[in-house]
Amino acid sequence: MTGDSRSVGIVGAGQLARMACEAASALGLRTVVLAEHADDAATGVADEVVLGVPSRSKDLRLLADRCEVVTFDHELVDLDVLRTLIDEGVTVRPGVATLEMAIDKAEMRARLSGAGIPVPAHLVLADPDPAAIGTFASEHGWPVVVKAARGGYDGKGVWIAADAEQAAEICQQASASQVSLLVEELVAIEAELAVLVARRPDGETRSWPVVETAQVDGVCREVLVPGRLTPDVAAAARDVAERVAEVAGSVGVLAVELFLSRHGLVVNEVAARPHNSGHWTIEGAVTSQFENHLRAVLDLPLGSTAITAPEVASVNVFGSAEGADPGAALADALAIDGAHVHLYGKAPRPGRKLGHVTVCGEHADDVRARAWTAARALGTPVPAGLIVPEGVAR
Repeated sequence: MTGDSRSVGIVGAGQLARMACEAASALGLRTVVLAEHADDAATGVADEVVLGVPSRSKDLRLLADRCEVVTFDHELVDLDVLRTLIDEGVTVRPGVATLEMAIDKAEMRARLSGAGIPVPAHLVLADPDPAAIGTFASEHGWPVVVKAARGGYDGKGVWIAADAEQAAEICQQASASQVSLLVEELVAIEAELAVLVARRPDGETRSWPVVETAQVDGVCREVLVPGRLTPDVAAAARDVAERVAEVAGSVGVLAVELFLSRHGLVVNEVAARPHNSGHWTIEGAVTSQFENHLRAVLDLPLGSTAITAPEVASVNVFGSAEGADPGAALADALAIDGAHVHLYGKAPRPGRKLGHVTVCGEHADDVRARAWTAARALGTPVPAGLIVPEGVAR
């Protein structure tokens, strides 16, 4: 393998890669991204761009030849190709075992439950079998959650089956698409949480404060730090997340999403990369998730994850129904005191994630109101069912 020994290659060139490239620049590191399209979000800030697709071994080799370590903007990769590259001496972080747990929900549930980490009651289906779902529901109750074992994200590949008829419809669709399934109990959620854990190859670990997220239709709309979470819940969630990172053998940032119910905490999902729930760390923590991810995959000392203000709110910017460019309203958003605006350079279209706004301060209601006011100024619609602070225009 050739290339600069202080170069990081990133598979994918979306907004996560873009913010990682920005963090790398501050450290004097060189970044190379594998982009499927010349106008992907990270292509304007990376030091070098390799055009290609992550499922093609020759494209991954082109990336690997230009860097010391390969890491990821997403998990949509061919693990067999990665195994071959690793056998050839390419350093890939996180490794295949971690990525497999993030990609395959059945694998994740098996490994976590085997380690005694709480997960929802579930059943992996050998075939899309409505009778098996019915048997599971007879024990755990309707409705149940049916998930694609692989490939789902942002609410895609997740269905709620209220009864046997809906379960049969889901199974029919899955059979036609050759999608493997698992069925889970529907957890009565009191809050949705996320914890980010940075981990080096030697096991050194740093985790950020636990956050409360607001999800609408499976898509994160806002992140509140610390949110409504009690210190006891926050400490327990942090402990669970660090155990998950150890079980996963992760290197880099691992995002652990959890549900809080009246019965306690359960792990819902993991992501083996920086994560939407950690964008607040750019301004809200001593070391951002992007910087610590780079430090971890290059086996450099990790930075402090301490929060920089008592309260932090981060709101995602989505395309408006009109498809307006949020950049045209940048002055209005920046007029909001303390608003840190991040736009990802993506072409606007309705419902597309285009950026985020973070506000740090002393009072939870104040920072949330200012973050939403700035996001609304950029054209972000308020999704149905989400209550925004008083005074923020809907």
